[in-house]
Amino acid sequence: MNNKMIKQNPWHLWLIAIFFLFMYLMGIYDLFMMLSHNEGYYLSHGYGSQVIKYFTNYPLFFGGLWVTNLICGFIAPILLLIRVKTATIFAFISAVSDLLLIILTSIFRNRLQVLGAKVAYFDVFILLITFGLYIYCNSFKYYIDKTGK
Repeated sequence: MNNKMIKQNPWHLWLIAIFFLFMYLMGIYDLFMMLSHNEGYYLSHGYGSQVIKYFTNYPLFFGGLWVTNLICGFIAPILLLIRVKTATIFAFISAVSDLLLIILTSIFRNRLQVLGAKVAYFDVFILLITFGLYIYCNSFKYYIDKTGK
């Protein structure tokens, strides 16, 4: 891997990587604010006591899925920028952990009623674009093979 290869990345790769880095950086910030029970953050988003209670003593398993989603989602575009094929694996792990988090917290933690429809729609949007990142990484993997880079 050298700087010349990174500079030769197509414009759409830079656009996607920067978008996902920003998105997952915001997700990491959200994780810290929610799990640290930052009252100002809760109030700025219009969350009430039900949401605070939801994130109080948040189960470790669900927290692990959340962290896995965020860390892998943040690492995948970095690996893609430096043309490492394992970006595909990181994007897939991110998407699957997010899918599991949404399904399991909806079933066992009453996610939809506590967080509301607006958050649910946003979560599904994030899930879909993360699967899109996986598809993009997977297709770019073949570009790396063809160019020998």
